[in-house]
Amino acid sequence: MDNSRISGSHRRAKKGNAGRIGLAGGLAGVLGIGAIAAAIVIVQHRHASSGSAGTAGGGTTVSGDATTAAAPKTGQALRVATADGYTYGVAAATGGTADQPLPKTETAPPSGSTYAYIDYVLTNTGTKPALLADPYPGDLFLPKSLVPAADQDRCMPQPGVKDGYCTLPNDSKIIAYLNGSTPPVTQNGSQFMPAGASYLVRVATNVPVSTTVKQSDLSLYVWQAVYIPDRKAVAVPFA
Repeated sequence: MDNSRISGSHRRAKKGNAGRIGLAGGLAGVLGIGAIAAAIVIVQHRHASSGSAGTAGGGTTVSGDATTAAAPKTGQALRVATADGYTYGVAAATGGTADQPLPKTETAPPSGSTYAYIDYVLTNTGTKPALLADPYPGDLFLPKSLVPAADQDRCMPQPGVKDGYCTLPNDSKIIAYLNGSTPPVTQNGSQFMPAGASYLVRVATNVPVSTTVKQSDLSLYVWQAVYIPDRKAVAVPFA
């Protein structure tokens, strides 16, 4: 990815997204002529951090290694909507740790550490194609105590999240198209989920965490302003 294109803060309101979503409303009517992309979108959620840690933002790139699969068992889905009328379901499937949860995106973690991830199902619950907005809805939170001391200043709290929990810089990627869903439609550089499509999305930290992390330590929340206007995080439970 060209890091020069990454700007802004993951924790700043996504004004650019609002404009893009507004444009997407006008594009939806002509999506039938768009080509079906053989690619998937990787959305990087980069948090701003204080002090010497610097600032990072979110961006998108294209990859082609998603698979097809049956929908996994999930907890109760959270329904969210954008100001332009796109509606989505977000349902947590599973979580855990891996030394490379997203191929080609992380370096090997330092000895004695690993990366945390959550898989969740993202569904376009509307009757028209829905914008794959940056950022994707789901964000991973974990106890700050399970983050190495050197990186704890990069783990950000959020209103509505459990006390002591925070979110690290992370990446999100579609890893499977579920129940026969087709890849996103591409129109004028933007990606849209076909009506009714469901994708398995993995959100994974790109900052190492303790190897003791397990699913019960992880929580999925939706809080970004494009989906939750007041940005007060809403939990998405596992089964």
